[in-house]
Amino acid sequence: MKAHPGMYFGAYPAADWPLVIAAWTAADLLRLAGDGARVELVLHRGGALSASVRGATVTAPAGEGKPIEDVIRSGMWYTGLARATVVHAGPWRPCELVGGEQVWRDLDVIIRSDLDGALFGVPDGQWWRDGVSRLAAVLSSPRHRPADGQRVHVIDEATGDRAELP
Repeated sequence: MKAHPGMYFGAYPAADWPLVIAAWTAADLLRLAGDGARVELVLHRGGALSASVRGATVTAPAGEGKPIEDVIRSGMWYTGLARATVVHAGPWRPCELVGGEQVWRDLDVIIRSDLDGALFGVPDGQWWRDGVSRLAAVLSSPRHRPADGQRVHVIDEATGDRAELP
């Protein structure tokens, strides 16, 4: 995956790849939370990315026995492009069994990815420069636009810039 990362990002230049990863992360969390959801996305000054959502529902085939965090991470293929990604889901509750699936409801999910500057060819942390407005442009494209009623609240930790997108 890291050998040819450009194939995943379409026409976006390498300097925007971290923003595309941020858009994918937000989209996956919004998908877990459903209609009217809001993701909080933080662009950290050291180059990391964190995202959180409340009210998520996660499903997995019954009998797999994977921890909930692994179930969530398995749906986020692009975490293989990061140095490390940590997933936290809580408060912990036993899952329900519904039609052959395990279902966890009303979770708060938090993701933190330490992105790899060598992959983007940009010094660590530099990829967030003007990140809020550049992320707004990525999220305005049909490919990355959240569904109607869903929002992304983005905060640039280094500058204090913030916006409610799209």
